[in-house]
Amino acid sequence: MNYVILDLEWNGAYSSQLSGFINEIIEFGAVKLNDKREITGQFSMLVRPKLTKRLRSSVKNLTSITNEELKNGSPFLYAVNKFGKFAEGCVLMTWSTSDLITLEENIGYYCGQEHKTIPFLKRYVDLQAYCQDMMGITPKNCLGLLHAAELLGLDVDNIPHHRAVGDSMVSAQCFQELYYQPAFESYIQNAQTNTFYEKLNFHNTYLCNLDNDAIDKSVMFFNCPMCGARTRQIKDWEPKNKGFYGAFQCPYCTHRFKAKMQFKVKYDAIIPIKKILSVKEEKQKE
Repeated sequence: MNYVILDLEWNGAYSSQLSGFINEIIEFGAVKLNDKREITGQFSMLVRPKLTKRLRSSVKNLTSITNEELKNGSPFLYAVNKFGKFAEGCVLMTWSTSDLITLEENIGYYCGQEHKTIPFLKRYVDLQAYCQDMMGITPKNCLGLLHAAELLGLDVDNIPHHRAVGDSMVSAQCFQELYYQPAFESYIQNAQTNTFYEKLNFHNTYLCNLDNDAIDKSVMFFNCPMCGARTRQIKDWEPKNKGFYGAFQCPYCTHRFKAKMQFKVKYDAIIPIKKILSVKEEKQKE
């Protein structure tokens, strides 16, 4: 089994055709790995933008790509066709699904919305989700690529960051470090099913009404961060900022703390997210 790890750089641009903004791809970068997870090839191509001729200052500062460089870039359809041949027959991976969604949006723009699929995509893995699970990190979809490399103790200082090939190289190192075949294979998605793009484009939401029957109230408890004992709630839940805030106190060590509870609605699950916000020690009552 061969793998391709893709990273994209893009520039926010307004499309009158879409009556809205789109993340217009300005660079493709990827690395190819063989079945031994050895890097066997690279792909790098700048894309000449169509919607806007000038990069946002934040994009220029982050990537160091210049407007002058992009003038000599390839047309999007040429670049995506070249990349499709490079990735043919491989499991495609990206760090989170944002690059894949952006690629899908650009293909839809250039080819017409009725073609809003990725023709060469057969098998896909969200490498961020895989690495987070292997590292035991929660909540999901929050681990940045460079942070993951730091936590794994990887030496990536000499790799250009926030450039497509450089970031794909860092992703490859994380993949090599955390690869475990039985676990990894369960993350390979069939991108040709009817539900793949439905799931990919599903917009996560949060449940904000405690009377909603979908909320599992049995998980709305906290253990004391000091001694580990089950605490008691001393203040009712207050809905705010896509979640619920409450106050708790430990009956054993008397520590009090505030906590936040969220219920994230994903395509196929509702994920409870717990967070302790602050802790203070209370004097023992006589």
